[in-house]
This record gives sequence, structure tokens and C-alpha cells, in this order.
Amino acid sequence: MSYFGNNYVLIRSPEGGDKINITINWAGREVNLDRQKTETLKTAITRLKRSLRKTTGRQPKQVEHITDPYLLCDPTCLSWKKSEEGEKCPTPHTMHMSVDSDATVTGQIAQGCTTTLDDEYSILFMTNIFKPFDESETLEVVAENTCFISINDTLLQVYKNIFRILDVSIGQKALIGCPASLNIRSEGPWRYEDITVEWLDENEHVLHRGPIYIPSENMGGRNIKARVRHNQLKWNHAESLFCQVVNIPKNMWQHDRIAAFNSSPVNSTLSPLQSDLRDLRVMSFNILSPTYVATEEAIERFFPYCSAEWLDCTYRNPLILREILMLKPQILCLQECSTGAYHDYMEPVLGQDYNSWLTIKSHASDEGCCMLLQKGMFDILDVQNISFKEEIRKPEYDDALTRIGARNWVNYNADTYFSRYHTIYQMGCFRNTLDSKKNYIFVTNTHLYFHPHGRHIRILQTYVLLNELERFKRRCAEKYGFDILEESSTIICGDFNSFNTEGAFQLMSQGWIPCNHPDFEFGSRFGQEKFNPSDHSDARDRESYPDLDPSNPMSEDRLEVENYQGYEDAYRGRELPFTNYVKTFHGTLDYIFHSTNLKVKRCMPGISEAEAKQFEGLPSQIYPSDHLSIAVDF
Repeated sequence: MSYFGNNYVLIRSPEGGDKINITINWAGREVNLDRQKTETLKTAITRLKRSLRKTTGRQPKQVEHITDPYLLCDPTCLSWKKSEEGEKCPTPHTMHMSVDSDATVTGQIAQGCTTTLDDEYSILFMTNIFKPFDESETLEVVAENTCFISINDTLLQVYKNIFRILDVSIGQKALIGCPASLNIRSEGPWRYEDITVEWLDENEHVLHRGPIYIPSENMGGRNIKARVRHNQLKWNHAESLFCQVVNIPKNMWQHDRIAAFNSSPVNSTLSPLQSDLRDLRVMSFNILSPTYVATEEAIERFFPYCSAEWLDCTYRNPLILREILMLKPQILCLQECSTGAYHDYMEPVLGQDYNSWLTIKSHASDEGCCMLLQKGMFDILDVQNISFKEEIRKPEYDDALTRIGARNWVNYNADTYFSRYHTIYQMGCFRNTLDSKKNYIFVTNTHLYFHPHGRHIRILQTYVLLNELERFKRRCAEKYGFDILEESSTIICGDFNSFNTEGAFQLMSQGWIPCNHPDFEFGSRFGQEKFNPSDHSDARDRESYPDLDPSNPMSEDRLEVENYQGYEDAYRGRELPFTNYVKTFHGTLDYIFHSTNLKVKRCMPGISEAEAKQFEGLPSQIYPSDHLSIAVDF
């Protein structure tokens, strides 16, 4: 339920567009006009008069008229209206009403003073000192500078590029200890500083002010709702329906691992790119897209131990947000983030504190990678989204495909083979604004192909990632004038679906790999067959390959990343036993890599196998994904 108010004007002028939208809310009626910026004010006023006649016809001979009470008390309004000695406030004036089918009308006739009908409208666009604009001016100039519009001597204040709140909704239930979901629907983009959010109980008592509300234990069984007010359009507000607060079991190991992380000793660092006063916390988390738990078959194959209720996104998403808010990362990389999770949970709840963007892999999967950066800490200089299946088919990669023997792979066709691999790479170049050093940081987020038999694909995906990342870094360094090695650092997050013994990991940490690497042999026996969970044990047998020696003559023909900077696994020497734990498989698949000019201060620990098996596997009633989040302080 929302309320729009009466007697005001909204003017919206999209940057780069050729039209101006004018919304006039007057006397309980609303008119919307889309006009060309180059149009003269005279033409626009003529069209506006015509629309007013058309939208208010077939009404009683007397209509009701109300002046915005907020504007009525404004000193500028009073000074404009005081034409006679002792006059205190605006008085009603005449207007004529008629109807037309091609104008938008909303609302009901307002209650107020009676006006008499007249045949014509007097309309003026005025400056902040009530000086009317010349009607020969273009609408673009007028829209930029007008502050008031007078219609038959009723003064309407103009608001520019502001969008009204249309609706507010919250989840069907709120979980104790988890942030309640909040979805604000408006006519266009809005900022958190434009609104005030209040959370109320069933007795209309205010529980909390602010977009993030976490119900405490004493709220179990109670009902809550959200009320949102526009800070500039004082009369514009909306309320959600009530939802019930539900108790859920506590996750003790979640609290313990985060507490251990926060309290663990901080390793000293002498890196000139790192602050001695504060840590840079980076978090990576595969949050399990609802796409992969949408059918009974999928649940039975992958998560037979987990009830449909616990797999439902309305249950899991608040738990995901709880993990994020407990860790408070400055940089957050999510994988398998669906559009629903992003628009209904991540953006509304985290948007006050984070800048973010979502890159979807394909329309069919409706999930992808999402990167979030803490506001006030970084200047966003450049971002890029890259599709593996598009890059790998470019001529520059033909030689690499020839040297690894791709033409001998099962079902290989240069034009179609890679079309089903939808991996994407998010890349960003940011400037740290909190430290006097003003150093630069590159961040990449990705999710490699999942099938255990797809090792050869993951090597190629890693090869493309590193090639395109180094090119992106060089372009940004040239554009913004900094030295990559001396003035910037790089962080690469993702679900690599690889053990640290596989070719993809070796390529990440060495920058090259022999063209006859054993992982390429999977191409000659893998035909994109349907995945069976039991394949995990067959293909991921943890077999090790010897360290690759650059001086070994057998390694002369190799894939090598040009301008490779050098990257390390942040958990090197602190490897986790697993980051993914389901009934048929467990192992470490998720990594945070960093350039060698960054030093790790501390890493978040994992959990024990007994803790993961409390509900047979992950996800469960107390944890929202089949992957554990990982986090590092730099």
C-alpha cells in the first residue's frame, strides 16, 4: 500500500536521452507527459493544457481542490501568493476539467476547497524567485532550471529526477538472527539516503530504523512489517504486509569459525601496498543457485538428506546474508547468485553499504557471479564482463587449441564445441580511497565448469581468465597512469571446481602448463555426458602430478600466459580439508588467489567433518549452501 500525495510536479530527464517526462499531480488527478527536449515551452504548455482538459472531464460542475500542506507553509510559497495586504496563504482559484483517453489518470478527487469551473488554464513555469520562463525556451533548458509550476494560481513545487515509492514487501517469514528481506519497488532508481525505513511490530511500535533489521530471540512468533518513507516527497510512503518471525536452530560452528577468524593473530606485513592500520577482508562464497535444486530429481541426486523446506530460497537467502553480515568483508565475490537472490535479497539488504553488480552466465541457468565492494573504500574505475565461450573462439586462441590436440577430443567442432560452457569472468579495477597511498587493486570473480571429467575445459577456462586479466590490467594501467607491479595488487576469487593437484590450479599458480598435461586426456573420453554424483570418486581421485620444472626439456611445448604477474593461493600452508561437502563428495574447490606483492594476514578456518555431517551434508537446516564460504584478511 502506498500514498503519492497531491499537488506537485516530477520532472525526469534521463541522461543521454532525448525526452523529458513530466508528471503533474494536481487536484487529486495525475497527468504524465513525454516530450522532446528540443520542444519549446510554448508547445509543451499547449499540450499540457489539452491533457488537463481531457483528463478531468465528465466531472460534477463543482470539484474539490487541495494545496499541498507542506508547500503551503513554505515561505517562498507565501511570498509568491501575498499580493494583498494581510493575505496569509493561497486561496483557491478556478479551473476547468474534462477527460481524454490518451492521458494517464490516477487517484480520486481530493477533499478541500470548492473551485468554480472555467474554460481555460493559466500555466507558468517559474524559477526559484518565481520569474516565469520565456515560452520560446527549449523544454530542456526549462526543465533544468524550473522550481515551480503555477496552474490557475495554484503553486506546485517541482522535484527533479526523483522516483516515487510504489510498493514495499518483505519475505513470507523472518528468521531469528538473520536480516529480514526488504524489497522496495519504485518508479526508477533510488538511493538509501532518499528514504527512511522503519520496522514495526503488530502493535505499530517501532522496532528498528534502517534497512537492515535482524529479529532477536524475543521476537519469536511475533509479526513484523516495514514502512518506507521518501525523505524528499514527504507524503510518499508505503507499508508492507506483516510476516511472522520464526525460530531456527543455532549454528554453533558457524559462530565459532568466524570468532576464531576474528580473534586469530594477524601476521605482520611489510608490503607497501597494504595498510598497517586496517585489514582488507575478502570473502568468496558459492551460495547454491535455486536453479540446481528446482526439481525433485535434482534434490534426490545431489541433496537427498536435505528437506525441500531447507532448500527453498526464502529459507536459505536470509542464512546467506547472516554469514555475510557476520564476516563484514570489504570485497565479496559470490558464485551461483541468481537474479532473484540478487534483486530480492543481496541488493536491497546490502545496497546501503556495498556497490555491486551481477553477471548472469545464461538465461537458462539464471545465475552467475556477483561482486560487491564496500562503499566509501574504493573508487570504481573500470569493470569488465567476459564470456569464456566467446573468447575461446577468437582466432588468437586457435594456436593454443591446436597445440593441446583439441581436434582429437570427443565431438569436437571448432564452431560449436564450447557453446555449452557458460563460464564468465567479472573483472574490476578499483582505487583504494582510505589510505594515503591511493594504490590500485584488481579483483576477478569466476566459477569454472563443474563436471569432474571436465579437467581439460577448466584448464582452458583458467588460461583465458589469466590472459584476459593481464590484458585488462595493462589497459587500466595505461589509462590511469600507474605501474602494475609497484602500485597495484590483484585478487582472484572463485569456485574453480578443481583440486590443487589439477592442471587448472597449476596454471593459476605457475602461469604455464605443458601441452601434454594429463588433464587434456579427458577431452578424448569426455562427451558432455550427464553428470552422476558417483563420478566424483572416479575423476577426482586426488592423484598428484609432479611439480612442473621450467628447465625440463619435456615441457618445451607449453601453454604460457603472456605477462603473467604471479599468483598464490591465500590458503597456501593452511589448506582446508574441504570447501564443498555433500553426501557423495567432499573436497576443496574454492580459492582466493592473490598477486605476490600482497601478504596474507590471516585466513578463516574451516569446519570438521563431524560438523559437516551433522545433517549428513551441506546444505542443511543451519547452513544455506553446499559450499563453505572462505575469507582472507590482507
